[in-house]
Amino acid sequence: MPDTTPLLIVAGTLAILLLIQQWLAQVSKRAEAARVIAKTEPSQGKPLLKGLSVMGLDERGISSLRTLMKDTDSVALATFLAFNRPTVQELDNYLQHLFEQFRNAPDAVTAASLSAPPAGMQIDALSTTERNLLLNRNPRQPRHIDRALMARFGGHAFLPHFSLYNSRDSAVTLHVPPFDTHRKLFETLAKSGIASRGRQIPLQQRLSVLKMQELRQMGKDLKLAQKFTRKADATEALSQIPGAAVLLSMHYVIDDLFMLNPLDVDPHAVEQEWAWLMACAKLLGSIPPRRTSLS
Repeated sequence: MPDTTPLLIVAGTLAILLLIQQWLAQVSKRAEAARVIAKTEPSQGKPLLKGLSVMGLDERGISSLRTLMKDTDSVALATFLAFNRPTVQELDNYLQHLFEQFRNAPDAVTAASLSAPPAGMQIDALSTTERNLLLNRNPRQPRHIDRALMARFGGHAFLPHFSLYNSRDSAVTLHVPPFDTHRKLFETLAKSGIASRGRQIPLQQRLSVLKMQELRQMGKDLKLAQKFTRKADATEALSQIPGAAVLLSMHYVIDDLFMLNPLDVDPHAVEQEWAWLMACAKLLGSIPPRRTSLS
């Protein structure tokens, strides 16, 4: 009679493997169900004020946000929102609703035609431009302003530094003497790499600070026979001649020369995002004092 023991072992092994496969399938289903629930269930924020909850802040941050909302300084509140990126859930949902309902809407949309914002916020506290910005910007789109960018623009002094940068052309040499009201801002931008200073600026770009008449005179002083009609040609030719840097230093102190460097993000996009943050700050700051409590 043949020995059936090997067959029994194989059959038993197959049965065990089948049971393990079924168990793993059940575990996988439970894990997938848990992921779906996690996605569909709203995350619970921490209480901010009556009718408002916030995510992304610890208790100290929440206390600071409450204080800023009671003040009238929208710039300070917008700076806090940009730096810490909290999500005020009810406001976020409200802005998302406005965007989905009114995006690309005509400018004729009035405050009276919009649903009331949460927690007693006053939509008419915003200008027409600010309202239209909220209507046409997805509040959940990727953000450009973060702590790293703000650190390069003076941290919590982001607004004056970025406003200065955005008001000037990049890659243009500027003479900023010590008595200039913007000198400290330029020095801060130079330290963070947003601006180049002095010898960090290539000589050809440094020479561009001179007027055309001054460049022609420099060419004569350096015995250059070439005549110039274009400033770009003059600076390029003079930058190749020994002595040009010395003559330039007779006109300007080298450390008084600055050049703003191009950003790796679109300054217009940063400007629009800041305007949106200011509108959000004005909404949060428009809550009547009697409602700025948890009770």
